[in-house]
Amino acid sequence: MKQSFTNLLFSIFFLASLSCIAVNGDTSSVRVWNRMEMTRYGNFDKWAVFPGKAVSKQNIKLKFTIGCTANGQCEWDYTIKIFARQRTGVKDSTLKQAPSFTVNGTTRDSVRFSTLPTYNNVFNATTKQTDSVETTKLNIIRFSDITRPTTIIDTLKIWPVDFYRYSFDSTGKKIDSLKVAPEQTLYVSYTPYYNVFEVINDIEVGRFISPYAKNFPKSFAYDYVYDVTDYSSILHDSTELRIQYQGYSFGFTATVDVLFTEGTPAREAYKVMNIYNGGFNYGGATSIENALTAKQVVVDNNTKSVKVRVLITGHGGEANQNCAEFCPKNYYLKLNGTQFAQQLVWKDDCGSNAIIAQPGTWVYNRSNWCPGEKVRVFDYEMKSMTAGNTYSLDLDMEPFTANGSASYNLATQVFFYKDYAYQNDAAIEDIMAPTKNFWYSRYNPVCDNSIIKLTNKGGAALTSAIIKYQVSNGGVQTFNWTGNIGTDESQDVTMPWISWDGDLTNKKFKVWIDRTNGVADENGLNNMLTSDIDLPAVLPLSFIVATRTNNNPSENAYTIKNEQGVVLYAKTFTKANTLHTDTITLGHGCYTLNFTDEAGNGLAWWAASSQGSGTLSLRNYGSSTSVIRTFPTDFGSFLNLNFRTGAPVGVSETIENLSSTINVYPQPASDVIHLTSNRISLAKASIYTIDGRLAKVFSAQEVESGDLPIGELKTGVYFLSLTGTMGETVVKKVVLNNY
Repeated sequence: MKQSFTNLLFSIFFLASLSCIAVNGDTSSVRVWNRMEMTRYGNFDKWAVFPGKAVSKQNIKLKFTIGCTANGQCEWDYTIKIFARQRTGVKDSTLKQAPSFTVNGTTRDSVRFSTLPTYNNVFNATTKQTDSVETTKLNIIRFSDITRPTTIIDTLKIWPVDFYRYSFDSTGKKIDSLKVAPEQTLYVSYTPYYNVFEVINDIEVGRFISPYAKNFPKSFAYDYVYDVTDYSSILHDSTELRIQYQGYSFGFTATVDVLFTEGTPAREAYKVMNIYNGGFNYGGATSIENALTAKQVVVDNNTKSVKVRVLITGHGGEANQNCAEFCPKNYYLKLNGTQFAQQLVWKDDCGSNAIIAQPGTWVYNRSNWCPGEKVRVFDYEMKSMTAGNTYSLDLDMEPFTANGSASYNLATQVFFYKDYAYQNDAAIEDIMAPTKNFWYSRYNPVCDNSIIKLTNKGGAALTSAIIKYQVSNGGVQTFNWTGNIGTDESQDVTMPWISWDGDLTNKKFKVWIDRTNGVADENGLNNMLTSDIDLPAVLPLSFIVATRTNNNPSENAYTIKNEQGVVLYAKTFTKANTLHTDTITLGHGCYTLNFTDEAGNGLAWWAASSQGSGTLSLRNYGSSTSVIRTFPTDFGSFLNLNFRTGAPVGVSETIENLSSTINVYPQPASDVIHLTSNRISLAKASIYTIDGRLAKVFSAQEVESGDLPIGELKTGVYFLSLTGTMGETVVKKVVLNNY
């Protein structure tokens, strides 16, 4: 106990010191659980010491890492929630009945007993005689009177009575008996009293479903990261967190880290309140609406904006429609009795799950969840809820009559905010491509376009942004984004082509915001993000796509597109259990092979054994047995391969490794491409489209001048082929922007 207290004091002192020296942008991390084994159904609670309330926090992230013990089952898709336990300071009470006594901790209506030891007879097979054995004594605990109904006033050791002591002959046969009579009898009485306790609001901050992982390597670990900045009014100083594990098999482990980034929040959520929280039966004799009654929401005078959040998943498999896990149903949100939102509670892309080949029904779509994934939330900016007013908020479910058990796990919350700290504040919140982030692995590595999540954190609408990006220490590229993103809203932004020039040793992608709405961004702390990357695959200019169909060939198809999204090859199948070999010939460039299964269960899946098993591979042209790459068969809805033909990215595309000696600029170019070279004397130049078609041959005079006119060519990505006077060949990628 002394050691634990000392550690707690040290943690408080350390975090207090940290808050004094931390500056904007600094991030501190607090580990709450470290591979805690979730060995039973129920709640696991733990206190943590976080940075103090006075410390301004720009961003708070919670990372939940699920793993498995060496001997764990880790078998099923269980619901796992994490809560911040909000101490309200409000006292409440429940009426209870205190018994006058208990026997071994259990309440009885009455007890007959002896205050002296009692004995039972047993036959001794060795001596052929009757032996006596003392019975097991019991403990009576007696409690106080009406003024102190739960206070212990006495304890008493007693022995059981009301049983027969038998006598045995030499063969072990019962020949006589004697009933052990009671010495005393106690009758229970009850005293009513009120149990007073502090009201604790369990605020759910995140939810995910564990994967089917029985046959996975026990070393697996998946990270689920949540932005919990809006719960900052709870996550400070000493805070109790709760993991609720709704599972029965053992082995899953939980590691939880909370990361705090210093700085001014975009808008401070100074309060959060629960509207609904828990599990609610659906479609039963008692309507779910009896539990989901309208709640009163008071908006304080200092509130500048309000947001409503709904987190919902359906469970159970009743007989009518397999609700609520496998049936799509709507919920309806109402403000003062008027509906303002409707949402279908359904997740229709489980076959796109990053955790493929799970040993369970992982591809089946479900009620807003998929095995192994985070549960998405639905947020609503409540512009009609203004300061100083009181509102009625209600959530109704689509009417339904169940035949069996069906339920929804539901959390509905209201956030109350102060004013926006900045008007022009754009944030890069995620990099979807290029990245090594596991959750985007089905679309990465990429060769051509980068994709980011752009969020408006300011009070003004975000209508333009200048975004810059680069790979490692290569050339900086610029993208001028325009659109309209409302406050606290996000948009996935695709930025055209990636320049792979430069040293790719550290394999990093960096993206940052240079201007927001035509001015300098007011908050530079959320303007830049970096991702680790893998380089895209490299295939020869000609190769073979080898597909062996299963029993359902019409479910499968594939396309090959260039980086502009133009379909160059498309293939469908009609013959079952047949090997199809298609020769593909491409020019230099970046491409995407997309193989789909419209049933969402891949080329082979244990739960669809009737479809048989197919395969997909890439093979070398001219040697159909020489395999370049194989693909998994239990892939759900699709397979995706982004690749480059010819030389790998970051490697000179030249016979004599002289590409770096030639500069081609500007990028993108319009009207004219300029060439400079310090080692190669150029003799010829021609330009090709992304799919390998010759677009133009430049004259000797144009090549010699170093100015190549391209004004007549359409906007797009091209390959410039350059030949030196000594036969050297260099291929450069260029982007034309001719309007």
